[in-house]
Amino acid sequence: MVTPALEPVAVVGLGCRFPGAPDPTAYWSLLRAGRHAIVGVPPSRWDAAALHDADPQRPGRTLCRSGGFLPEVDGIDWRALRLSPREARAIDPQHRLLLEVAWEALEDAGLPLEAVAGSRTGVFVGATWNDYARMQSRDRDRLDGYAAAGTPMAFAANRISFTFDLRGPSVALDATCSASLVALHQACQSLWSGDSTLALAGGVNLILAPDSAIIMSKAGVLSAQGLCRALDADADGFVRGEGAGLVVLKLRSQVTASDRVYAYVRGVAINHNGRGPWIMAPRAEAQTAAIRDALARAAVDPAEVDYVELHGTGFPQGDATETAALGAALGGAARGRPCAVGSVKTNIGNLEPAAGVASLIKVCLALHHGELPPTLHLERINPAIDLAGLGLAAQTETTAWPRRARARVAAVTTTSFSGVNAHAVLGEAEPAAALPAPRGLLPLPLSARDAQALRARAAATIEQLRGLESDDAAALRDVCFTAALLRSHHAHRVAVIGDSAPALADALARWLAGAPSANSTDSPANSADSPASTADSLATSADSPCTATGIEASELHRLIAAYNTGAAIDWRPLVPAGRCVSLPTYPWQRERMWLEWLATPPAVDAESENPEKIDIDASTGDDTVDPVIPPLLAALREASPGLRRARLLQHVEQALRAALELPADLPIGPHARLFDLGVSSLTALALRTRFQRELACELPPTLLFDHPSLDGLAGRLLAAAFPEPAADAPVDARARELAALTEVEAEAELARRLEHLRRYLP
Repeated sequence: MVTPALEPVAVVGLGCRFPGAPDPTAYWSLLRAGRHAIVGVPPSRWDAAALHDADPQRPGRTLCRSGGFLPEVDGIDWRALRLSPREARAIDPQHRLLLEVAWEALEDAGLPLEAVAGSRTGVFVGATWNDYARMQSRDRDRLDGYAAAGTPMAFAANRISFTFDLRGPSVALDATCSASLVALHQACQSLWSGDSTLALAGGVNLILAPDSAIIMSKAGVLSAQGLCRALDADADGFVRGEGAGLVVLKLRSQVTASDRVYAYVRGVAINHNGRGPWIMAPRAEAQTAAIRDALARAAVDPAEVDYVELHGTGFPQGDATETAALGAALGGAARGRPCAVGSVKTNIGNLEPAAGVASLIKVCLALHHGELPPTLHLERINPAIDLAGLGLAAQTETTAWPRRARARVAAVTTTSFSGVNAHAVLGEAEPAAALPAPRGLLPLPLSARDAQALRARAAATIEQLRGLESDDAAALRDVCFTAALLRSHHAHRVAVIGDSAPALADALARWLAGAPSANSTDSPANSADSPASTADSLATSADSPCTATGIEASELHRLIAAYNTGAAIDWRPLVPAGRCVSLPTYPWQRERMWLEWLATPPAVDAESENPEKIDIDASTGDDTVDPVIPPLLAALREASPGLRRARLLQHVEQALRAALELPADLPIGPHARLFDLGVSSLTALALRTRFQRELACELPPTLLFDHPSLDGLAGRLLAAAFPEPAADAPVDARARELAALTEVEAEAELARRLEHLRRYLP
């Protein structure tokens, strides 16, 4: 017997990157306009013409010439995500994409990054393909330790948890096309059990190499037409799509007055087909059972369901089986009125492990906006599908979602070629109570992790402000409330004040016209890179001498000036209570980060077979053990004591830049925190080994953890290379003690030191 869920789960935040849609707002525009985003295979992926063949069974060839593709999958804003270029290149682009989308989803939910750090936030991600690892394995001589945390599927979830310091369950799972809806199921279970207090759930799919396209062609599921035509008589399979999506979830009892609830997950169920004719063949009985289980858990009468987002691949047998299962579960023609059905795969292709979350976000947006978007490419219903007899109706145009005496109810269903079925029942959120519209001045603070991103964020905010009605005080209040109280405040900042959307937009435009152009310091709040308060930054009105909360304009000006120079401001007395709204997503400043050798044939290295060469780290120069005095130590011995520290400091910086592949124009001050620059335990151990060799001395495995700045590290190395017995005896004793640790003991000590350091890192 199925036990109903204890309470509905609120979807309070959305993040997505789908074909033709870089964010949820653009996604909804694409859907309601009835557009698709299917294009030819980008030349950067593979030569589609060379690999295409009309015969899908021809060896090494594929039907695939088109799909839903994303731009810029080779780039990442490594500075904003606090990665080194060396590590960023090793990270699967799917994991990089998820980092961005997770950040954006948390922002959309009104959760500053510092607010979730250390919390029991669970992360549940569906993923299947592993093209980046497959590409790297073609040249085994080039594999290094960074791939250990860069390509395994577990890190699709674990990298998110690590980056944002989320301490709930962190699970990557693979159920092929049902993966992201299974991730939703696991997230809800984690919330209901109390293992998580907040959860991120979704999936990712990138098509970086043709291998999987060849595999899917051989499986006979790809469309020769290059379109997904769900339910259509001429459907011949699907086109593949890329993307990532995550939803932010919390229990209904945890929803606050400022939360925006897109929808409630009222029930979710998963199962497997069990044994049948073939593992990839769909089974109507199993799909019907999953739907009925989800409805029972949601305590929803099948007749109440208004709309179902089908899996709808455009594979004729699959579409017929799925609609038959749905009709049986919902009551068929006896339900009285037909249930509308559709498939987003006609817009963006089949995102495989991310297909379920693409459907889920579509339904959440439809419930939020009260409209049903169309299914495309449907000209004549598949004769094997009796929609009317099943109590279903195809949604082929954008319409208002009919309002009934009860809340609207929808569902999302997925099946998979691995036999996993998943079904989720969603309900409409209650209308929010009206809040009083403010009068007077409002502050609008913006920030980013570098100057260029701040300017991009200001430009996007200007566009949003100019799209508001000039007299819509409530909308403006929500924008300022969200920016001030529901977003992180990074080091690069600008804040303006005004009494209307045009006034704030004009103030930002004036600041933008004179904004600084360089990011040249580790402490932007104390430099010219962090904009100080100026007359052009402040938009005031003679008719509005006070803020909406009664604070004098002169005091607000003072606080704005303090914020712009780095001060922490309590915005609660300055901004009237509002609700979370969507603001422009973080303006990523991506740079190409790719293992360039992936595009070239493996090179033969004659020295690679030399057993005497110790390759610790390819970026650290000559790692061959030399029995004579190492050159660095010899040079330091010849230098005067006054010059040794300066030369060693310069050498340490060069070694760090090489190990992390940091650009020459990135400033590194002597007191910069190494772990903010992207140092990992792998880098720390490699550098320690290098310095031991170069200075001919023993150094502890925890060297960089004990001395996490250039200046501190250089000082410790100097003391090790030129010891003063009386002063350094305790240090040397500790060094010998640590050097004697076993590998397991050293790893445990490293973990302990890293956890200690994290307490002091932002």
